[in-house]
Amino acid sequence: MFNSRSIRLYFVMSAALLVAGCGGSEPIADERYTETDRMVSLMEKNLVAFPALSKVVDIDHSRLGQQAGSPMPPARVFIFSDSQLESELIKQNPLVALDLPLRVLAFEDGRDSSSKIIYNTFDYLVSRYQLDPASTETLRERYTANLRVASNGIATTAVSTFPENTMSPDGIITISSPYGFEETVERVVAAIDAQGDTMHFGTVDFQANARELGVDIPRSYLILFGGPGPGGKAMVEAPTLGLDGFCQKFLIWEDASGQIKLSFNDLLALAERQGVKKAIALRVIDYRLKKTFGDALAGN
Repeated sequence: MFNSRSIRLYFVMSAALLVAGCGGSEPIADERYTETDRMVSLMEKNLVAFPALSKVVDIDHSRLGQQAGSPMPPARVFIFSDSQLESELIKQNPLVALDLPLRVLAFEDGRDSSSKIIYNTFDYLVSRYQLDPASTETLRERYTANLRVASNGIATTAVSTFPENTMSPDGIITISSPYGFEETVERVVAAIDAQGDTMHFGTVDFQANARELGVDIPRSYLILFGGPGPGGKAMVEAPTLGLDGFCQKFLIWEDASGQIKLSFNDLLALAERQGVKKAIALRVIDYRLKKTFGDALAGN
């Protein structure tokens, strides 16, 4: 799967990443977190009045990166769930679970040091997963309403957008597993744990959530994890990658034929879509993901 040249390239890039991280970056002052913290707290409070919405996790990329020796600008992603919406979207295309649950990133905009939020519009899902606009109009309305609920009270001037709200149906790495569903999950988790610089942020069992609502979808299980040290280096000049690229999202799912698969994002494709820098650190992480988890599911 990887020849000797690619292995040498990996070690060269890893060494470059270590050098890139040895610049003595200044720690982030506490006051720079004030506004992004306020935004995340407000989003959490906004969900209280809506029983269909629930917080999954919020991940403070910047503080975690700083603790790991990789200071980066404030960036904190708030992840929340609408199980009914997610179940109906996964029925349209199982891969869409890779962009679920819903997410809003609060971050410091490097252009003017102001605090902003950013999220993906429904058009992003439609384009990336080739959803039928006609049959998903109700889902569009619910998706948009959920983001409006979460961001209520945040000034419209603080809502940022990407240069492009669509993405071609690529940028997803999918590996077919020769193992059953449970063993595939075990092997992926073991490979994550073996990295040494990663941490778990949670899991989402979409099928179990759908079953509670009486909706039938294939097995679909999302693992949220990341490496704050390498991730901080990758995001230092591209904090908006904290919405889509970080934390890592690994989707283990079953297709219509019963084949078990692992899917995850190509980080370079996400950077291309966002129009942000493809730092050496990002390239190293992207390569490492493909190599490590390709090997984990390579079979005996």
